Amino acid sequence: MDLKSDKGKSLSKAEAFKEIRTYLEDQISLSQRKCLDDDNFDKSAWSQYQAYQLGIQKAFSKLYNLIPDQGENKWVTNK
Repeated sequence: MDLKSDKGKSLSKAEAFKEIRTYLEDQISLSQRKCLDDDNFDKSAWSQYQAYQLGIQKAFSKLYNLIPDQGENKWVTNK
């Protein structure tokens, strides 16, 4: 969802935070799956690719942890 759209602008602060947290969860999960994808083990620069994906996960985790908890603590991130 685009938070700048009319629908996004109508969300409460808690709902907007929830949308952002859900997006970050999805992106962290996607990056984790990419790290385990068998096709990526054949890359000549596999270690650089893994380091890049881990950097993405760390950045998204830091952003995730900056968002105030809305009472739903279902996601555990690396600190």
